[in-house]
Amino acid sequence: MATARIGSKTQSRLSMLIYGEQFTGKSTMAMQFAYFKRTDGKPFRILYIDPESGSIDDYLPELEENGVDLRNIYIVYTQSLGEVREYINKAKNNENFYELDEEGNETENVVLDADGEPFRVDAIVVDGTTVLNLTTKQGLIEFSKKRNAVKAKAKGLVGDERLVKIEGAGLEFKDYNTVNFKGQDLILDLMGCGKHFVVTARETDEKETIKLEDGTTTSVSTGRRIPDGFKALAYNVKTEIRMFRNEDGVVCAHIKKDRTHVHEDNVTIEDPSLIDWQVVIDKTANNTAFVVKNDLSKSVAIEQDIYKKEALKIIGDDDTETNNEIENANDLDEIKANIKSLQSSLNPVQKSEAKKKLADAGLPTAFKTVTDIEVLKKVVEILSSF
Repeated sequence: MATARIGSKTQSRLSMLIYGEQFTGKSTMAMQFAYFKRTDGKPFRILYIDPESGSIDDYLPELEENGVDLRNIYIVYTQSLGEVREYINKAKNNENFYELDEEGNETENVVLDADGEPFRVDAIVVDGTTVLNLTTKQGLIEFSKKRNAVKAKAKGLVGDERLVKIEGAGLEFKDYNTVNFKGQDLILDLMGCGKHFVVTARETDEKETIKLEDGTTTSVSTGRRIPDGFKALAYNVKTEIRMFRNEDGVVCAHIKKDRTHVHEDNVTIEDPSLIDWQVVIDKTANNTAFVVKNDLSKSVAIEQDIYKKEALKIIGDDDTETNNEIENANDLDEIKANIKSLQSSLNPVQKSEAKKKLADAGLPTAFKTVTDIEVLKKVVEILSSF
């Protein structure tokens, strides 16, 4: 469902993307949240999610030397996007965090902050979205292998043919859309949790596809550097920063955009500090608190329901039978695609024998207009026997 409000000044939440090559100060910049103060003057409590497995460890002594109480930093090591989102949800709902044992299971011990109170998050750092992108893709590749195993079984493949079909599985076009959706959903999760946040990423060359004179295409670099991993990460964040070192080895930040107006857009700063943005929190402390929750997945479901209703109106009949036809449409298309695949795998002799077998069983030999799923399943069973 949509949300709405009357126009008014609201508290500003920092939402930042920091990216760059290794050793350009991304983690150092992100961890400066530890120097921030809440509106009551107490230090921020940071949920630091570390997919890079140790990106923060060497910085902790310096933070402590500079007066940071490390009990106000709770570090979680995980490369699972699903687990990252679970921790974001816990922070959003102000749930207790529980200490983990060596196996990663929760104990009964509640995580406490420097004041001895249950740890409540003020800011979240996700330091390494590029790794999350890699594990998400790998998870989908493993699923693709299972998908191809089903296809191989349906085609009756054995031996090397079956092995190549399964192990050669890669991401399909729809899988890339899924990865991009998950990246957008992560940022919207963070924006909808009511906490300040920074996400970091490695960087890569931006590529574009061009068509050559012979009609083929190739990928070429545009000369721009972009975040490596989930696409369009920078679109929804308020502040986008690219870190790099200049010719003198000095860490620099190119502020590509900053909707908080702490810095001008498209300026470069030497030896940057996240603490510059403390002013945003101080200036908006007395404004109304308002958080736009992440309803991306729910919105997809709503759109599907709307499309379904529109389809019913076009058909002019919304009785139970029509509903069932629409709900079964995907299954029908999938089975017909399977039949087509099985047919194409048969040699001419097998095709002739298959037609005779289908006819003897009282089944159709042409399937374009067939809508009975049970009939089509019987066809699949016969074709799979060759």
